Amino acid sequence: MGYRHRPGFVKERVRRRHSVSIAARLTEAEGVTHQARYTEAGTTAGTRQPVRGGWYATTGTRRPVRASRYMAPGAATGTVASMSDGDARALEPSGDQPSPADAFARWAASEPVPLDRAALAIAAHCRADQVDEAAALAELDRLANAVREPTPTAVVELLFNAEGFGPNRGRFADPANSYLDLVVSRRMGIPITLAVVTIEVARRASLDLHGVGMPGHFLVGTPDPDTFIDAFGGRIIDRAGAAAIFARFESRQAFDDAFLQPTPSEAILLRMLNNLRTLHLRQPDAPSLVAVLELLTRLPGCPIDEFMRLGQALATLGRPDKGAQVLESAADQFGGSDAEHLNQAATRLWAQLN
Repeated sequence: MGYRHRPGFVKERVRRRHSVSIAARLTEAEGVTHQARYTEAGTTAGTRQPVRGGWYATTGTRRPVRASRYMAPGAATGTVASMSDGDARALEPSGDQPSPADAFARWAASEPVPLDRAALAIAAHCRADQVDEAAALAELDRLANAVREPTPTAVVELLFNAEGFGPNRGRFADPANSYLDLVVSRRMGIPITLAVVTIEVARRASLDLHGVGMPGHFLVGTPDPDTFIDAFGGRIIDRAGAAAIFARFESRQAFDDAFLQPTPSEAILLRMLNNLRTLHLRQPDAPSLVAVLELLTRLPGCPIDEFMRLGQALATLGRPDKGAQVLESAADQFGGSDAEHLNQAATRLWAQLN
């Protein structure tokens, strides 16, 4: 399956002042800044953490956000597709050449979530250049075929020794580290994308691995609850090793075994997008930030505040009309007091055209 280039202004070159303005406005709107989120840099007290069945569970002092009734458009139907590794578990988006955003919404709402397909859709939507999904999937297939036996040790030996996957320490903040196709081709990434490669290669090799969203450093869980893979370090570790890694990144809070619980696939996608959001706020890169926000609002259970941020970002880029349309469309999905707030915000954006 290929993706058509997503239309619209978000791939146009815009002046840097728009990027700076968006970063300033969104940071001000969030109060404690965008860094208080679940990212590879870690979590802070009060970070909202994704959970299955809803968008956030809240710790610390930040106000909880009620999960919405919003579901990604077009996420209910599709036809079973034969994936390159012979696995027909996923739904192929119907129609010819779906947009990356539509494909992402469909994959994110699937059960189980195909991490490889959803992560490739993130890359296709957020980058201006073409993403060769077929080549990336074929390479994952090839790697899986080279795994000598379905064990964590064999997967680690293949990926991080024979094939040379590893961290991009010199350019950790490069957005390319978050794009699965580039991670596969360049053999470099950050903990979460290297973990996705590990999970997907293992799945194809008949080994069930899962994500472990430990604050500060993403890990891979194995069938043994006391054994984990540190994909960034290319090694197998135990609980004590995980705690030691945590201590390096999170010196202000104590380690808890609850940090090593399995992370649902939809929460992995959310963390990947929040990593990109943080990068594009820091650099800043307004069109890329808008692209990330567009995907965040396509995740099932997306809260109202993400739509508000997308509307504001579009308005700051000089498209208050598009921002208002996004908010009005979201209002139709939410209903109740949420819809009232969204429509009021849309009205304020329409007023900017007067």
